[in-house]
Amino acid sequence: MSKTKSTSYRRYSDKKQDDNHSLEIQKSQILLLADRENLEIVEWRTDKATSAFHNNASKREGIQLILEDIENGAEAVCFYEESRITRSITDFYNDVYLPVKEQYPFVKFYSTQYDGEWNPNDPLVQAKLVFAAEESEIKSIRAKDAQASLIGKNKRPGSREPLGYNMVDGLLYPNGDAPIVELIFYLASLGHSQDVIAEYLNNCKIITKNIKSWSSSTIGYVLSNRVYSGQLAWDVRTSYEISKPKPDTEIEILKQPYKPIVSRTLVHLVNQISELKAQYGTMSTPYYLRGIIKCKECHSLLQAKDNSPKGKKGQYMAYRCTKCKKSVSIIPIHEAVLNDLQRKWLTQLTTFTTSAKEQLKNCSSKLYKTKEKLKKLLEKSIYNERMLSSDIATNNLLAEAFTVSQKHLQDEIAYINATQEEIKRLLDDDFLAVFMKEMIQKSFYDFADTELRVFFLMYFDEVIIDFEKNNDIQISYRLSPFVSLEATTGQLTEKISKRENLTG
Repeated sequence: MSKTKSTSYRRYSDKKQDDNHSLEIQKSQILLLADRENLEIVEWRTDKATSAFHNNASKREGIQLILEDIENGAEAVCFYEESRITRSITDFYNDVYLPVKEQYPFVKFYSTQYDGEWNPNDPLVQAKLVFAAEESEIKSIRAKDAQASLIGKNKRPGSREPLGYNMVDGLLYPNGDAPIVELIFYLASLGHSQDVIAEYLNNCKIITKNIKSWSSSTIGYVLSNRVYSGQLAWDVRTSYEISKPKPDTEIEILKQPYKPIVSRTLVHLVNQISELKAQYGTMSTPYYLRGIIKCKECHSLLQAKDNSPKGKKGQYMAYRCTKCKKSVSIIPIHEAVLNDLQRKWLTQLTTFTTSAKEQLKNCSSKLYKTKEKLKKLLEKSIYNERMLSSDIATNNLLAEAFTVSQKHLQDEIAYINATQEEIKRLLDDDFLAVFMKEMIQKSFYDFADTELRVFFLMYFDEVIIDFEKNNDIQISYRLSPFVSLEATTGQLTEKISKRENLTG
């Protein structure tokens, strides 16, 4: 039986590996593969000291030679495993594999890690590609941290698995570091910055096998990693050259089962903190009510004002109405608000989770109605485009107007679909109920400034102060902590209503 002529590819990334046995190991395994699959290796192509993270697959010299081999008659390509061909997830697939298959459909790709032809659409293969890219990202962050802290000699070794997971046969399993990941997300959900979380972990001497010292960038990487909530993201960047994340609606999530470390609700609350910071400013402030406390007389938001004399910082901190020219010390206001919160928290806690779930269902229902209206507008636009086809054929501006309008409607529908999926995940999650049971045992008087500000922004709609009635306050509570979903639903509903009014 004649053998299939095959070219092979080997790679290592660092000049420090020049004298080790990486290439020999790869070669020996590829030879075993060739024997197993009845292949004849006609060429050995190698990229030495070449990063697969910073060098697009199709632009590497070794890969270009592989393509020439195929043009010259090679019918197969062999490689060691996924991290040898790429560390950017999709460049090898999009720029090498697909073009080769399109022009030479008979050419087969083989990996030493599998029996039979290599299939990039296999979820296990895709997961390994994700982990290969993630390993390089982690190494990049660690290198920057090492430079910043001048401890290059103590560089931590790379790790393929995300913090808190072990990978066995391509599948993820939580390990003993999983509680650290949970702690990081929990602290972030209370509004603490990445710097503060890193400092806290270092002060507590919390370490892992590969992390001996925490930094802000390491915390940021953990918080931004979808893997912890059960989502393996695929093809998350706009291109290899432009390392810009795609919108959530365009990111493919791999359907590979594994146990998430962090609940979806906790992840949502962490992401919501970023939105709250963008809207209300820093969470680390003693002015807990800034942005939500208003004057009853003129309905203006009160401004934070520190009138403390030099050397007596914080002695005369106040909320001030710049329109009515009246102010009040933050101390009695905060005491009154905390007393009210502590009292109602204990009495209404049992129904809070139920009301939060009901609000989520209400948001989903409103979004469904909004989506149906958007679909009708899209159908109307497509119908009008057909009716005006002759005019559109000679009018580029009119054609572009229809294209842009329809694309905008499609994007809004996709965004609503993604939001509804998020709501469904939150409804299926029991984290909120567990969290509330723990909170009933705590006192808000023990909370840090940052934590109190987060709670006030999430659970208070507004606080009204009546200067004419001895600074009496009225508090309007929210039904749930999902502030961003409330805002999103309201904005989309209002936008579609205005559009309907304009279109008649």
